[in-house]
Amino acid sequence: MTDQFLAEQHAWTLAQNAQADSDSSDEVNSWVMLGHDGSIVPIPNERILHTSRPRVALELSVPRGLQSDEPFSLRCDSGVAYVTSRRVIYLPANPTEQFKSFFAPILNFEDTHVRSSWIGPWSWGGLVKPVAGGGLPVGLPRVELKLTFKDGGHSDFQTKFELIKERLHHARELELETGQTLNVTDEPLPSYQAATSPDQATPAQSGSRVAPPGMVGSNQAEDSEQPPQPAPDEPPPDYIEAQSQAIGMRYEERMREEAERS
Repeated sequence: MTDQFLAEQHAWTLAQNAQADSDSSDEVNSWVMLGHDGSIVPIPNERILHTSRPRVALELSVPRGLQSDEPFSLRCDSGVAYVTSRRVIYLPANPTEQFKSFFAPILNFEDTHVRSSWIGPWSWGGLVKPVAGGGLPVGLPRVELKLTFKDGGHSDFQTKFELIKERLHHARELELETGQTLNVTDEPLPSYQAATSPDQATPAQSGSRVAPPGMVGSNQAEDSEQPPQPAPDEPPPDYIEAQSQAIGMRYEERMREEAERS
């Protein structure tokens, strides 16, 4: 399922909601649909993967050098930013009739980066291509976006965004080449294990033992397969006699040394 089809399907859902309820609502004015409890209603095949800390400020403006018939700028001092498996979403803490929400597909972002400030909080932003219903004028080819994280968390947001963007690029390339559709998540990818033939099996896999330098493998295997010898229950022959002779010799030597000292 392509992004365009998802957009058309969601636009149709919004139109149905608008016909069912003539009252102004998030469903009519924005693609970011909200439930009765204020939570985001995801579009098909979408999961919320990251939620920022509160007090994130949003700034939208026309990039310098871009000619526009109607100047555009928007600012919101506080809200929450989300990274989903398909979009970046921003919900203001205090929505108004003029601004209820913002969203853009992740693949519509370009040149995203983190900016530091000597006296203020860190920010994240880049260029984004507006889409219909996303809260931006669609006549603009691109808009500059800036999110300021007043309570921190910019690095976590950036890391999650880059991870999902890379996987979305891979999913799109795979879909163009094979027609296979992937559901993008932030779960770790399975580790790659090369298939080995029986002739290439390692010693640990085949059960054989590797002889160290100077050893013959077959002899080592035979030695390792022999059961350990039990410890003897009795002392070896002449053990007691040898011990007695040793004690006698030490006694005579000590007596001789004492006689010499006296």
